[in-house]
Amino acid sequence: MLFLILMSTSISSAQSNQYLHFDGTDDYTQFDNASSYLYGSSSITMAGWFYTDELIYGQGMMSIRGGGTGNGQMYVLQLSNGALECRLVTSSNTLYEVTAPEGTIVAGQWQHIAWVYAGFTVRLYIDGELIGSSFAPGSGYFASDDRPFTVGKSLLSGYNFIYKGRADEVSLWNKALSQTEIQDMMDNELDGDEEDLVVYYKFNQGTPGGDNTSITQVLAQSGETSKNSTLYNFALTGETSNFNGTLDDNFQVITFNDISDKLTTDEPFTIAATSTSGLDVTYEVVSGPATVDGNTVTLDGTAGEVTLKASQGGNETYEPATDVYTSFEVLDPNGILVTTDVLHPLAGNVYASSLIPMKVAIRAEIEYPELFSVSTVTATIDNEDVTLTNHGNGYYTGWWTPSSFGNHNLEVNADNNYSATNTTSFSFNLSSSASDETVNATTDVWVSADYPTLTVESDLPSYVDSYDEILGTLYIDCPDGGCDPWDRVSSIEAQGKDGEWYEIIRYLTPYGVSCTSSINLTDFKSILKGKTKFRINLSTQGNGFLYTLELAYSAGVDANPYGNIQKLWYQTYQFGDPADLQPTEEFNLEYPENTNEAKIKLVSSGHGWGENNTGNAAEFQANTHHIWVNDAQTFSQYNWNTCSPNPDGCSPQSGTWEYNRAGWCPGSIAQFFDYDMTSYISENGVDLKYIFDQSYTDYCHPNNPDCISGVTCTDCSDTFNPHLVVSSYLISFGSSPLETMGTQETPEANYINIYPNPSSGLFYVNADVNRQIKNIQVIDLQGRIIRNIAVTDGVTTTEIDIRNQATGVYMLTITEANGTSITKRVIKE
Repeated sequence: MLFLILMSTSISSAQSNQYLHFDGTDDYTQFDNASSYLYGSSSITMAGWFYTDELIYGQGMMSIRGGGTGNGQMYVLQLSNGALECRLVTSSNTLYEVTAPEGTIVAGQWQHIAWVYAGFTVRLYIDGELIGSSFAPGSGYFASDDRPFTVGKSLLSGYNFIYKGRADEVSLWNKALSQTEIQDMMDNELDGDEEDLVVYYKFNQGTPGGDNTSITQVLAQSGETSKNSTLYNFALTGETSNFNGTLDDNFQVITFNDISDKLTTDEPFTIAATSTSGLDVTYEVVSGPATVDGNTVTLDGTAGEVTLKASQGGNETYEPATDVYTSFEVLDPNGILVTTDVLHPLAGNVYASSLIPMKVAIRAEIEYPELFSVSTVTATIDNEDVTLTNHGNGYYTGWWTPSSFGNHNLEVNADNNYSATNTTSFSFNLSSSASDETVNATTDVWVSADYPTLTVESDLPSYVDSYDEILGTLYIDCPDGGCDPWDRVSSIEAQGKDGEWYEIIRYLTPYGVSCTSSINLTDFKSILKGKTKFRINLSTQGNGFLYTLELAYSAGVDANPYGNIQKLWYQTYQFGDPADLQPTEEFNLEYPENTNEAKIKLVSSGHGWGENNTGNAAEFQANTHHIWVNDAQTFSQYNWNTCSPNPDGCSPQSGTWEYNRAGWCPGSIAQFFDYDMTSYISENGVDLKYIFDQSYTDYCHPNNPDCISGVTCTDCSDTFNPHLVVSSYLISFGSSPLETMGTQETPEANYINIYPNPSSGLFYVNADVNRQIKNIQVIDLQGRIIRNIAVTDGVTTTEIDIRNQATGVYMLTITEANGTSITKRVIKE
């Protein structure tokens, strides 16, 4: 690796007077799937002008990283005191790197950065001068086609590499620029249509320092709307977190608001674009089924994408503005139909030992939810209506009692809100002769830092009472590039036919090796049938693992084939917090009608450790927790595992795998504790409490007022505190369906509604007008509080923005004014 240290007294300046400012908290821009333009290339350049406000460790300046697959990453990241880490990974898994020394980046001045990949060599240029290069014989090519290009952030799960400062004239090239080309680019603005130029952002938008909140994207200079870069988290008003700078006297910029999608039947509508000059803007339909007259757009009644151009040609005072484009879809109300998936029964064989009720489950979805919705869903079997329960989330279930074995015909009709109908139909064979069957629920699902949560869907056996045992075997294998070297919390969730998700496996990964584990999953038989989604979660910053879950169904008549699962304690709880030593909820539950047997099923793994946690809890301390039933301490949970020998035979490993831990061991499935609740079925409801070990307090917790850093504890402000990750259920079993039959019903809406979920990271929490939320905390799977939001009195809808966080599962702890709280899981995709 070659380093050249250059000393210069000159101060560079950006090519234009306008720029985009990043606040260093959560601002960034993202051009999705940008790497598709680079796939297979062995020569790439990313370049731009940057003005760093403050020298802070971990500032992602520009990056192709995260959120994708394949060996293709390229980024520029500030380290401490102005050092730079510039890296590239190619198809051969070759890592190219130039680490520029401290002082390379100078706060408070514009600097031009160009990071160049040229076959076997990478080069870093600062202000047009080569300051470092590196050679590697592995070469290869850029092998990702779905990673985003971000400015202002380097994407990596669990890290917040956010840039604080200004950016201008950022470009991405499918070629290795020479030093001469880089220097010429510094002196002269690009046109935007240069050969091999993938994208070019000038950031010349809006009114400097003004109200630019209508702007949602950074415009590609080429005018290709598909290459625009989405703005995330910018305030877009004021001097920071906004478009800023100064306009030349003769310079003007157009602001053209996004246009929402339309229906083919919509009436003519007006559009509005403005120029900073105040001169009138003209419009043109570039393509699509519409015309424009002045500022009025008229649709021609056919479907398609419309692209409009806004122009201002200038006058004797102002130069012509750069044209701005925007696009929207025109949709046919009869062409956007509800899509339905029958989750149970499936086509083919359906098994039942006798003619008893069978669950019918349907999922209904529709595109463009801002314009379309699902109006009705109906089902018939052999022309007999099946009464469906609408679960309010796109899932519908009902019961059908067959009158005979053999072939039956199922038909589903679904209407959109414009009465357009879509029909799905197929036949299935009801059979009494089931045999042992083995299927894969997941196959080599690769979860990693780029994709810490992945969802797959599998076809499991369709049945009523023909299988009496389900055994799961989980194979954990190493992906290309090797296994994750650390013990990480992971889980597998299965989706019920009502759309609800249930954790069925808690797995703690081994130290860098492949392993196999087994678990009895019979208690989840009510959801492990038919078409079923599985969600694999892994909190890692590394290469991760491949997950294969094999399910073995044993044929046999089950005396209680019907099941019902009610969630109990189901979140990450702080352990030993002096301000709240018993943070779990209390439940008052009723058993479903027809319940013959019941149990509590609970997994609780302890995490958080170190000298700042009293007793090195929760991971390395043995604790006994209790479940109280009807105000009596009833069940004990000694939450401690012996890890050597490994309970699942996963040894040897690296690291500290042999150390005993709180409810888990590296390379094994965490234990589910089962507590028999059958004797309480006859009572009118049951009260449940989960009481954490009452002998434990974390005296090093930030909430301990007597904690003194450096005296009683090393660091009283450390937020990596003991916590328990808990999932638990009351599971009921019966010989008849454990749900209301024969009536159409819609469950009463929960007073808390979170939508959309999953989402890209922008959620809304809506509460009933009669309930007052005071606070919302967002907690990651490692128990860290990443958002703490105070809710103003009278506000019923609160925005939760975690778009700058990694994809994965998060917990929302929602606390009301009366002190009660609930926890909801959300998924950031």
